[in-house]
Amino acid sequence: MTDHGSTNSAPEPAATTRAGCSVLILTKDEEINMSRCLKTLSWSDDIVVLDSHSTDRTCEIALRFPNVRIVKRPFDTWSKHSNWALEHIEFKHPWVYYSDADERITPLLRDEIMRVINDASLSHVAYRLRYKNMFLGRWIRRGGLYPVWIIRLFRPDKIRYEDRDVNAHPVVQGTLGELREHFIHWSFNKGMTPWFTKHNSYSTMEAGEAVRVLKGSLFKELWTIARAREPLVRRRALKNLSFFLPLRMLARFCYMYFLRLGMLDGRAGLHYAAMISMYEYWIELKVRELQRPWHERTTRLAKKMLGEPAAPARPAPAGAPAPEPVRERAEVGA
Repeated sequence: MTDHGSTNSAPEPAATTRAGCSVLILTKDEEINMSRCLKTLSWSDDIVVLDSHSTDRTCEIALRFPNVRIVKRPFDTWSKHSNWALEHIEFKHPWVYYSDADERITPLLRDEIMRVINDASLSHVAYRLRYKNMFLGRWIRRGGLYPVWIIRLFRPDKIRYEDRDVNAHPVVQGTLGELREHFIHWSFNKGMTPWFTKHNSYSTMEAGEAVRVLKGSLFKELWTIARAREPLVRRRALKNLSFFLPLRMLARFCYMYFLRLGMLDGRAGLHYAAMISMYEYWIELKVRELQRPWHERTTRLAKKMLGEPAAPARPAPAGAPAPEPVRERAEVGA
């Protein structure tokens, strides 16, 4: 007969407490994605939605979930917005997973996240992972440039984003690990029009960045690529190098559709390669506009064609050389 009150019995080991993970989501009018995104994040008891004053039901839907709190801030640039969140939001847990509203976390990725943040033998302060981009009912595996590695799991005090208006890369203060599992990216879940609108805005910001890069040295970017050990630094240098290439639109299409075998992704691969190439073309045109402003020249030409008198020239300062005559030239297809 066992004596359950015996003092000689060995004590039961104390229950091990597992660390949790906070989640950060940046939103602006994401009502179509909000519910499904949050359902795949139900494993976190601390989800922070940083909302840029949505005008739809984004916040209303988010507040239906008991593990969600909302912080509101006007959007300025992606890097400033994200850095503000890392510096001012008090997360419940030391680890944060960043997710866009049009992304879905798989159970396998959830389990891997919880495993690595609770593994005391790992000393990384951030982790990068891949994603599967969905378009026209299929995963764009080839022409979509898979795999693209991005940092999504991190300690918020060990990471800051570089000061760029678009496509800002994170700077990590410590070692970087890799996750094996993927998240699913439904980038066209709201339809095609929002994608075009977003990338039109992105192309404007990219053009401004390209003009800045083009004032620098091509050899500097080549040197950075040759000696870079950090993948993100190398990727940024390759991006900068691409601004020096002529006909970037055509080069991007050939790279995606032929070299990276986007043709094997069927119609989805063709359309996706064409859309990304068009985005590159927008950047090229906007760079040309910034480098060679044509508004004043077009105005002068229009006045000449309409027979309007030209605006009187401003008197030159004393001692200044006489200006050379302006030769107007009509541009076909402008």
